[in-house]
Amino acid sequence: MFNFEFSRIRLEFKALNSFKTPYFLGSTFRGIMGRKLKKMVCIKPFEPSCESCEFKTTCPYTTIFETEAMLNQPSKYIMKPPFKVQELKENETINLDITLLGDSANYWEFIINSYSEVLHIGKERYLKLQNIYFYHPFEEKYYPIKSFIPKFEAKKFLELKTDKEELNLKFNPTSLKNKSQMVRFDEFNKDILIKSILSRISVIAQNYGERTDRLFIDKEKIDVEYQDFKPSPMKRWSNRKKKHMTIPAFEGEMGLKGEINEIYPYLKLIENINLGKSVSFGLGSVEITD
Repeated sequence: MFNFEFSRIRLEFKALNSFKTPYFLGSTFRGIMGRKLKKMVCIKPFEPSCESCEFKTTCPYTTIFETEAMLNQPSKYIMKPPFKVQELKENETINLDITLLGDSANYWEFIINSYSEVLHIGKERYLKLQNIYFYHPFEEKYYPIKSFIPKFEAKKFLELKTDKEELNLKFNPTSLKNKSQMVRFDEFNKDILIKSILSRISVIAQNYGERTDRLFIDKEKIDVEYQDFKPSPMKRWSNRKKKHMTIPAFEGEMGLKGEINEIYPYLKLIENINLGKSVSFGLGSVEITD
């Protein structure tokens, strides 16, 4: 048995001018949220660092944005930016989904407000927040946010079933470790996938919910029909280290067949909480495709 709560929101931005988007926007969106959130909520701005602040365990900034660095817990937010280059015309829109784990969903208004001003995403590219929605994972629909956002229970995903005997998965840039080593694109396989799924869900449940039993997927009931992966190293600027950094990652597709209901509920949950490392930048987004 495992359980935790989460909410997922969608921010719809309008382009204020015509421009070409970069392939990887996750680091940019994350940086904007972090800077604006800290400026908005910090009550001790002259403290040398958050680590020395007496409020670091209760401050909305550290408890939402710095859970990995400050509190040694998994990131409480998961970004799901678009991974494609787009030629945006003025007034066209682009979306960013953010999943909020546990009580971080209570601070959704802080997160929305951190994107409320005109966003400069580099090289004369400007966006303005236009609409906000919440995602209903069981109806697979988005609804306008009014006065609150609902939370959904992870354990409910175990009730999901499908009549499909085959499943196609799309992996946007994903960064995984196996036996303390980064997984290369040509090393990724079914066993690593299942291990990573169970590990991801278990860690979140342990930190932000409950887990009383060991999670299990019978890998013998599932076969790989095809897989096609390639390296996709992601580069980002680190404000903390003041340099560009490369995040090792891969992307591609995998087809599964067999007793799909053995893995289906877990994959539907992973669609919302991502897989592997650097999920706060948007890595590890997995989609079930037709």
